[in-house]
Amino acid sequence: MNLRKKIGFGAAIIGLFSITSSASASGSCSAYFYSSYDYCVTTGYCSPYASAAEWVAAHPQCFGGSSTTSQAQISGSSFTQINSISSALSGRFGGGNGPAPKTASTGSQGMAAGNGNNWSVWGNVATNDTRQSYTVAARAVSNNTDILNSVIGADYTLAPNFVLGVSGAFDRGDSSTQAGATSVSKGYSIAPYLGYQLTKEFSLDASVGFGAGKLNMAGSTEAESDRLFYAANLSYNRWVDNIQLTGKLGYLHGEEKYGNTKTNGVTNLNTAAKNKMDRWQLGAQAGYWMSNGVMPYASLAYLTDRRSTSLVGGANDPIGKSAWQWSLGVNFFSLGSGITGGIAYLQEEGRSNQKNDSLMANINYRF
Repeated sequence: MNLRKKIGFGAAIIGLFSITSSASASGSCSAYFYSSYDYCVTTGYCSPYASAAEWVAAHPQCFGGSSTTSQAQISGSSFTQINSISSALSGRFGGGNGPAPKTASTGSQGMAAGNGNNWSVWGNVATNDTRQSYTVAARAVSNNTDILNSVIGADYTLAPNFVLGVSGAFDRGDSSTQAGATSVSKGYSIAPYLGYQLTKEFSLDASVGFGAGKLNMAGSTEAESDRLFYAANLSYNRWVDNIQLTGKLGYLHGEEKYGNTKTNGVTNLNTAAKNKMDRWQLGAQAGYWMSNGVMPYASLAYLTDRRSTSLVGGANDPIGKSAWQWSLGVNFFSLGSGITGGIAYLQEEGRSNQKNDSLMANINYRF
C-alpha cells in the first residue's frame, strides 16, 4: 500500500469512527467526514455504506449538491420566484375579466384593468416547508428545510396585451436533521420577464433569472453557488357567471452550480456539483366571485420533476419525482383603484418520502 493510500485509509478509519460515534450524534460535517467521503469516491471503499450515492443520501446536511437538498432548495427559491411572476401576470390578464355586471362600470377587461395605466408594482412572500424522511443502510434520515422567499417586481405595459418587467428575490432557509445538525442558506436572484395575452382566454408568460447562494452547514462548513433558471407558462382564463375557471401548463428549469465545500477554510475534495432540475406542471383552478371583489378558490396541479447532479454519488433519489399539489386561497380585487392581492395555502402529496407545504401572500398595484 503506497503512502497516499495509507494516509487515505487512516483518514477513512478516523472519519468512520467520527461518523458512527460522536459525529453521528452531532451531525457535524467535519474534516474527518469529508476525508472519509473522498476516500470512498477515490477507492470505492465506502463502509458502512455500499456506495458514494448512499453516503451522500445518508448525510444531506453536508452536501449542497445532492438530489434531496437541491430539490428543496431550487423549489423554495428559483421556482417560487417563477410562480410568483406567473401568478402576478395571469392574475392581471384574467382578473379584470370579472363577471360583467360587476365590472362593466369600471370599463375593465383583461389588461385594460386599472383604467389604462401602464406601470405596475407587485410583491410576493412565501414560506416553503419541506420534510424528507427515508432510510439508507439502516440509517434513518430526517431532513427538514424551511425557506422564506420574498419577491418584488415592476413592469410596464407596452401594448394592451404585452408587458415587460423585472423582478428581484431574496431567500433564507433553515434546515435541520434528526441528529441535531443545522444549516442556513441565503441567496438572491434577478429575473426579467414578459407577458403576452394571446386571446381573451389564453395568455403566455416567460422569465429568465440568475443569482447566487451560500450554504453554511453543520461543522463550520460552507459552500457558494451560482444560480440560473428559466420558464414559460401558458394560462387559460374563463368566466361562467360568477365562477372563474383557470388552467396552467408550465415548464420550469433551475440550476445551481456549487464549488467545493470548505471546512474552516480548508477545501473538501470531490464536493463540487452542478445541480439541474426540470419541472412540468399542469393545473386547474375554480374560484367564485363574491361581493366587493372577494374570490375564494381551490386548485389542483400535477408536478413531475427530473433532477440531475454532477456530484459523485449525488444522484441517489429516495424522495420520488412526481406529486399532486392542492391549494386553497382567496383573491381580492379592487378594480377601481388598480389593487389586487391574495393569500393561499399549498400542499404536496404523493412523493415517496417527502412532504411539502407552503403559505404565500401577494399584492399588485397598477398606477
